Amino acid sequence: MSVRIVRAEYFLVNIPLRIRVEHALASRAASTSGFVVLADGNGHLGIGEFICRDYVTEEKSQDCLEYLNDLLRQIKDDQIEDPAKFIQQLWDTSSKRIGQQGALCAFELALLDLWGKQQGKAVAELLRPGVLQVERPVTYSAVYPFASGVKLAALNVLYRTVVRAESIKVKGNGRIAEDLDYVGGVRRAFGYPVDVRLDLNGSLSPGHAEEYFSRMAVSPAGVRWIEQPFPKDEWEKSAEFQQRFGKDLILCADESICSLEDIARAVTQGAFRAVNIRLAKNGGLLNSLRLYQKAIKSGLEAQLGCLVGESSVLSYAGLHFAALADRLRYHEGCFGKYLIKWDAIRPSLTFSRGGRVPFSRLPEAGLVPIFNVGRLRRQAYESGALGRSQ
Repeated sequence: MSVRIVRAEYFLVNIPLRIRVEHALASRAASTSGFVVLADGNGHLGIGEFICRDYVTEEKSQDCLEYLNDLLRQIKDDQIEDPAKFIQQLWDTSSKRIGQQGALCAFELALLDLWGKQQGKAVAELLRPGVLQVERPVTYSAVYPFASGVKLAALNVLYRTVVRAESIKVKGNGRIAEDLDYVGGVRRAFGYPVDVRLDLNGSLSPGHAEEYFSRMAVSPAGVRWIEQPFPKDEWEKSAEFQQRFGKDLILCADESICSLEDIARAVTQGAFRAVNIRLAKNGGLLNSLRLYQKAIKSGLEAQLGCLVGESSVLSYAGLHFAALADRLRYHEGCFGKYLIKWDAIRPSLTFSRGGRVPFSRLPEAGLVPIFNVGRLRRQAYESGALGRSQ
């Protein structure tokens, strides 16, 4: 049952994207992931990943690396009797500082992966025995960033013809005429019914919110699920409009909710009816499960989200999360070969027809399939990023 870490390495890797991804808060043609690799001395390796978005958690990659450096130095050669309890203790007892969310996400995933490979069981099975014995369909959403012209046409072909997506999230800019036109155009491009929701990334002006919500809900666009309409700290405005539109509109929090305390605040203020849980934002698999459980018990809906540029390490972690959190409204992730040019896991975990990924894609042991740490070291070196061992 116990795990002893005899070697730890961490890397920063730049992952190029196949298209530039733009939304109201950012534009990027590449993403930087931090990876942690743990070894137990018996040939087993575990891998974890973090991605920082400072406009969400205020963390930068260097903050996470500094936290990791301190953590790994403290626990080297320790005998960890129960990895899940150990992670909980880290959250409960560690000093709260910038870098903790990302560092503990990557460390936790690597530790769980190592533990699962030692035990010969998938992480989801270790955490809840029997959970993978009942196969449930997991349908991942297509996501449209800001796009027009050839880029929009290519996304339409991919999602309508190649994938035949059933669920879609569209990035908006908070300007009603442009967003109605964009969402309506996406709907028309499919030619069959699709479930469409909108993500504003905090771009909606409170002064225009009344018109925006009214027209968006009743227009042919027919969007009732709107993610993060206001900036992350505009709780009062979210509460005002969520309560004003009642059950006709679902405001889903993303950037606003990074902790258990944020869930409690959302419920107390009535600011949101749903939450977007992203493992890289919310501190890993176990902490995300705690947020999910609190959200569901509090009467909120939940969806699994992802960050642009995630490798298949975080995608596999998300699939384990989907197995353990069986009341998710939507799933995002597993973009794999459609979005990233390099992956820590080969082949990439990529959704197939209908956006589906079966739980049978999960490895028999650990969090992810066997990976090549040498490739990871080379990619870190070639991209000019950092690699360090403990």
